[in-house]
Amino acid sequence: MPAVLQEDRLRFTRRTFTLDAAQIARLKETIIHVTEEGQGGAPLRHAPSTFVAVVALLWTCAVRGRSIPPDDDVFLFFLADIRDRLDPPAGADYLGTCLAACLTRLPARELHGEGALVAAAAAVQGTIREMAEDPLGFWLGWEFLKVPSDRTVSVDRLVNVSGSSGFGAYDAGDFGWGKPRRTENVRMNHDGQVALVRARDGGGVQVAVSMLRRDHFDAFQSELHKLLG
Repeated sequence: MPAVLQEDRLRFTRRTFTLDAAQIARLKETIIHVTEEGQGGAPLRHAPSTFVAVVALLWTCAVRGRSIPPDDDVFLFFLADIRDRLDPPAGADYLGTCLAACLTRLPARELHGEGALVAAAAAVQGTIREMAEDPLGFWLGWEFLKVPSDRTVSVDRLVNVSGSSGFGAYDAGDFGWGKPRRTENVRMNHDGQVALVRARDGGGVQVAVSMLRRDHFDAFQSELHKLLG
C-alpha cells in the first residue's frame, strides 16, 4: 500500500453534508446552461444524471482546493454497477460482486475555468459510455496505485468515489422501526475519499468527504458554496 494511504488516520478531516433536490436541480440547470453557451470543452451528449452532476461538482471543488500545476492530470475513480449491462443481464437480484472500475482524467486547468462543471460532467459521461461498450473488459484493477515510479495515477490527485447517489442506505437501514436518523460510511480513511448515498428524504444526496489536510478541506468547502450559488 502506498505510504500516503498509511498516514495517521486520526489526522483526517471528515464532514458529511446533504445536497437537497432543489440544489441538484439548479446544479443540472447550470451545467446545461453553460453547455449551451459553448463553454467547457467537450459538449455533453445529454443532460447530466444526478450522479454525473454531483461527482462533477465534488471533483471540481477538490481540484480547486489544491495547488496542482495546471498541465498535470487529475483523476476521478468510481465503480459502476454492471448487472444490467451484461448479455444476458445478471439481474437486480444477483448478490455477487458485479462492478466495473471507472477512471476519468482531465488536465487540472480544465477544472478551473468557467466551464469546469461541464468539462467534468462530459469526462464522466465519456468514461461511463466507454464502460457500457465493454463492461467486462473495463476493470482497471488497482495497478494505478503502484509505487514509486511506475504508477500511472498520483493518489494525491485522485478523488475516489464510493457508493451511489441512488443507493437507499436509509431504506436499507429500516428494520421495522422506521428510517434511521443518520447513516454514515464507517470506512473513510483515504485522502480525497467521497461516499455517496441517497438522502434520508429520498430526493437529495448525502455526501461524506474525507481529506488529510484541513486547509484542503476548507478550500473544498469554500468552492462548494461558491459553485452551488
